[in-house]
Amino acid sequence: MRLADGTVVQGELLLGADGLKSVICQQINGNIPATYTGDAAWRITVPVERLPENFMEQVMMVWMGPGRHVVAYYLRAGALLNFVGLVETEEVSEESWTARFPWERFKADFAGWHVDVQTIIDAADQEGCYRWSLHYRPTIRNWITRRAALLGDAVHPTLPYLAQGACMAIEDGAVLTRALDQADSIVDALQLYQRNRVDRTVRIVNQSTANRTLFHLRTVDEIRASFANRDEGADRNAWLYSYNPLTVELV
Repeated sequence: MRLADGTVVQGELLLGADGLKSVICQQINGNIPATYTGDAAWRITVPVERLPENFMEQVMMVWMGPGRHVVAYYLRAGALLNFVGLVETEEVSEESWTARFPWERFKADFAGWHVDVQTIIDAADQEGCYRWSLHYRPTIRNWITRRAALLGDAVHPTLPYLAQGACMAIEDGAVLTRALDQADSIVDALQLYQRNRVDRTVRIVNQSTANRTLFHLRTVDEIRASFANRDEGADRNAWLYSYNPLTVELV
């Protein structure tokens, strides 16, 4: 393989874990079209010392409303509060996790929302507010060649409505490791890996895309109709959280 600087490297196996704009995926599958979802994602992290004492329980909090929603939870053993805010907008901006946007725009996007949301936004580093556009990409079922395999966002980029992007990459790594250990050849291992990962990741990506509608319902009646007979925990535990990549049978 020739790198961008001209260096040539050789090996038995190439793993394309090079993210959303994967060069390796493009080599295997060609250009994958990206369609703007109509949403942009705000993200900040706030040190807890900037927040009121006992500000929020050590649980994931979700606020939902017309055209937007917020998810917040602690990181680093409670030292940081992570905030992700999804807003519907016609403005298509850069698809980059490092794209900074003005704090004033951030504040305006959630004007009138719950007091806790306002408290978090007010405590943010005003020079460290990030916002990027979210794009949908069709699912991919071709992950491998005889000597290359894709992993993580490189092959199943997903929208952040099910919180499974990083989880799927971790699962990929575990199953690929087991496949390489069990199979008699790299070719057989990669086929085993693909067979045992594609269907699950396609389901997760599709479910995540569908969840956007649930998070941005417009009226109380719509929310009641959608959630009245729905047990999110039971539904997901039945297939999503019960999966163990270290023990699931590889067939």
